[in-house]
Amino acid sequence: MELTNVMLSQSQMSSKTVPRQLWDFPRGMATARVLCQLGLDHGLGLDEVLRHSGLGQAQTEDLRSQLEAQQEIQLIRNLVNLLPQHPTLGIEAGCRYHVTTYGLWGYAVMASPTLGMGISMASRMLNQTFSLTTNEVEQVGDQIMVTYHSDHLPADVRQFIMDRDRAAVVTLQREILGRPLAYRAILMRRPEPDAAVVEAYSELFGVRPLFNQAQDRSLFAAALMHEPLPQADPHTAALCEQMCKRLVDERGARTGVAALVRDRLMRTPGHIPDMEEISTEMGMTSRTLRRHLTAEGASFRSLLEEVRSTLAEELMTRATLTHSEIAERLGYADVTTFIEAFRRWRGVPPSEFRKAQGVVRPGAGGPMRRRFIPR
Repeated sequence: MELTNVMLSQSQMSSKTVPRQLWDFPRGMATARVLCQLGLDHGLGLDEVLRHSGLGQAQTEDLRSQLEAQQEIQLIRNLVNLLPQHPTLGIEAGCRYHVTTYGLWGYAVMASPTLGMGISMASRMLNQTFSLTTNEVEQVGDQIMVTYHSDHLPADVRQFIMDRDRAAVVTLQREILGRPLAYRAILMRRPEPDAAVVEAYSELFGVRPLFNQAQDRSLFAAALMHEPLPQADPHTAALCEQMCKRLVDERGARTGVAALVRDRLMRTPGHIPDMEEISTEMGMTSRTLRRHLTAEGASFRSLLEEVRSTLAEELMTRATLTHSEIAERLGYADVTTFIEAFRRWRGVPPSEFRKAQGVVRPGAGGPMRRRFIPR
């Protein structure tokens, strides 16, 4: 079965005792930029949004920076206190978290074969997200029940965060599935708000929520867990998940512009961006990016070689691809250039590398097979 009965096993604990590692971890600065932009769009100054957070504008614009959960909570507190006239602000915030906001994690979920496998992968990579609530997913009969926990969060920001995190989930589901997820019911612990807020919830979820409930929950048909995802690619999903695991282990250790460029190159296997594309994403010219890399003793070419080398090895040992197909995915003009590069990286041609790994090179008419080699 794709989904275990409890993906994040919290059923034996109260929300107030949720382990801190499930929500209080360093997170990418992308979430701070989303929140800051939300405040700016509502007429606030950046200094107002960042007040008492310990963050400055330079940090929010630095792709290598991270922020602590408590810093994000302070940003949210500032928004809540300065914009009390917007009761649906949390919903608006959540709708701004797109698949691309999550980087490699979002891409890995999107490439999963089914919705259930995507949820399973996502739950294992929790600290690649921006969630401050936690949740448990369980199957009850013919339906999936997702329960959100928020009692560990400060009361003054709890509803905003609940709205933000649930809206972010809905946004991801729509982008990954290519259509809204059909919810059977949406349960909320909060008292019923005014009509405008109820309407905003109903538009978000596709159903009118039930208020004054014992838990914050979302329910949908279990059959949807087997729903194929439009952009499913099992090999890419497995590769992305493995890279995500590396990021989980190394997240706190990455520093410098070189690390940012390398992470970006690793983010979308199958599409290797060039220097111009990456520099534009980073808000600088290619000349400025080259200068930063040179100051760190790196170059775009060396980083690209490192990424191509890593991806090539993964693709040859884990995917049913020919050398020509791998060369194409790594952005090489022809297979000969790729073979020469691989020989330079590993000291042997790709065919010998695969043979040493116990992998039979894919033939013209059959899939790749892995031979068992006694140890």
